Amino acid sequence: MDGRLLAMVDDVKGQRRYHSPLRAEQADGTRRRVLAAARELFLASGYAGTTVAAVAQAAGVSPDTIYVSLGGKQGLLEGVLSMARSDPEDPAQRDQQHRRDEVGALADPHQRLRRLVELSCETLARISPVHAVLRGAADGHPFAAGLYDRMLGLRLQIQAQNLKSYLGASLRPGLTVKQAAERYSALLSPELYHLLTVQRRWTTRRYASWVTDLLDHDLLG
Repeated sequence: MDGRLLAMVDDVKGQRRYHSPLRAEQADGTRRRVLAAARELFLASGYAGTTVAAVAQAAGVSPDTIYVSLGGKQGLLEGVLSMARSDPEDPAQRDQQHRRDEVGALADPHQRLRRLVELSCETLARISPVHAVLRGAADGHPFAAGLYDRMLGLRLQIQAQNLKSYLGASLRPGLTVKQAAERYSALLSPELYHLLTVQRRWTTRRYASWVTDLLDHDLLG
């Protein structure tokens, strides 16, 4: 009897292990659907005008699902920003990462800088609309102001890593990686990208060319 009972327990455990990947895949699919719906509503109605109930209805889930999995509206905004910045399931972002990996093979630092700027512009085109929602929310929501500051710090950190990896030895004398990252991040910020490509109606190519010319002189000399 004990042997049969142990066998049944082992069988149940085996079944649970078998179904776990499926449940994880379903949960990930639900999360992505919720974040996609949240993105559309945030862009259309802003942070204040978007409710968890509206996102839940658009995604076909219950509001409780959003509160449990993402923590409510704050978690939705963080999740949308995170997915815009880095989503390994997005084919376009995987291709972008592949092209970033190829930058190091370029012998000319000026070419490496130009390629980095082009890649940054691709990221800005993806993240800038959501970042505008964050900026609007930061005026009246302390959590959004804190998230804005964290995003700035993360952007500086990532750019410093990229510049050190691809241009470190080629930076002009006297310029540190930190200083270079600050200048790079200022010119390739969501705020400036939005100002010039949306409000001033520059093309992304024009913006990238302008930034590259400035940074080429300032960082490489």
